[in-house]
Amino acid sequence: MLWKRCRPRQREPVLSAVSAMDVVMDNETAACIARHDWFETYDSDCFALIEGADESEVIRRFGGEPSSTEMHGPEFFGEVNQGREFGDVQLVLRVGTAAPGQVFAIENGYTGAYALRSLSQGGARALSIFTHVNGADLIGYAVNGRLVIHEEPWGPLTPLSDPDPDPAWDPAWCADLTDPEHDEWLRGARQLVLAERVMGLRIDPRWFEIPLRTILLPNPHSNPVVDPRIY
Repeated sequence: MLWKRCRPRQREPVLSAVSAMDVVMDNETAACIARHDWFETYDSDCFALIEGADESEVIRRFGGEPSSTEMHGPEFFGEVNQGREFGDVQLVLRVGTAAPGQVFAIENGYTGAYALRSLSQGGARALSIFTHVNGADLIGYAVNGRLVIHEEPWGPLTPLSDPDPDPAWDPAWCADLTDPEHDEWLRGARQLVLAERVMGLRIDPRWFEIPLRTILLPNPHSNPVVDPRIY
């Protein structure tokens, strides 16, 4: 099911006072951010949104085998890693269908940040958000196997390379989500608003809580599908 997505505000020339339309659109962005305040409690997480591949194909593109999946909730990560040391953590992938032709993938690890080329091959699109307990977040976006965005979100995102006349990144997607003067950065709930704008869907917090198709992933450094070379 598709919902109305959070749209970036289209800026108009300001002749004098702020217009009523500007206020309405500001309120819309604020409402979108407030709707995702639940995400502020997530200290560390990684998830990806993929358009142009089904669940089984997404699992393959992460380096997994679709026939080996089981249904598990988010608690499975803690169960499978009980007693393991930090350097021996077993990475877990959980996938579900967000809308026709769109899949969400929730990872305990950071594989999505490095699997974007694989996830977006064959004309697909993929966006990954990696949040870090120490604030070293990472946003990535790829189209048709080409990495477009891959950076820490300290301001409006800048494409690595985006040739005209068909750019893959729209700067308007970041509109009103950062305000350096007031120390507002592309963090937490604002990242989800960006993801909704880019991928054209509405993120449901239940995705992070319900049982989903689950599989154990190889470590990114030994996973042949994942490219640890960012650029």
